[in-house]
Amino acid sequence: MGFLRFFTIERQVILFVLSFIGVFVFHYMWGFAGSWFPFLIVLFLGIKHLLIGTVNAAAMKMQAGDFDGAESILKYTVKPSWLKFGFHGAYYMMKSKIAMLRKDYKEGERLSLIALNLDIQDDMKASIYLDLMGISAQRKNQAKAKEYLQKAKKLNVTQPMIKEKIKEVEDMLKGKHQAQRKMMGKKAQRSMMKGGFMRRGGGRRK
Repeated sequence: MGFLRFFTIERQVILFVLSFIGVFVFHYMWGFAGSWFPFLIVLFLGIKHLLIGTVNAAAMKMQAGDFDGAESILKYTVKPSWLKFGFHGAYYMMKSKIAMLRKDYKEGERLSLIALNLDIQDDMKASIYLDLMGISAQRKNQAKAKEYLQKAKKLNVTQPMIKEKIKEVEDMLKGKHQAQRKMMGKKAQRSMMKGGFMRRGGGRRK
């Protein structure tokens, strides 16, 4: 992970440009014997960009809270449909996260549904379903939220934090969440106090 953080998109671009120049310079000076290594670097970075895109670099930006930077970097992905190894779905997942953070829920939902139909890990799918549950809750569509919940529960989720969030949403949909119980308890207490006050007040008026 430390290497990936060091190998940022900016450093990759610098390495690509230097290696590209080096191919011609070293080939002129020593022929193929001197130019094969920078040529290999150029080839590797070119293929990597086509098959992986800028998803890793954008993910690091998002982890740092730089969502504008992440969105800008994702634009440098040549063609999302060319991405392999699960990066195709990850690309749309990140785009959907950025849209939802900007409260563009319609676009976020559209991108989320695209990501779910692509090859991504179950943890990522569960995270997307949690986002879709949130959108459904805002629209007061409990039936849809429950549908997404059931799909999330069928996944092989490994991250404890995502498991906890799924359980939390399930409790909320069932009205069994701790915060809901506290709220109901306070409402009941206020209702009892109000009823008692009214009875006491009524006695005094008599």
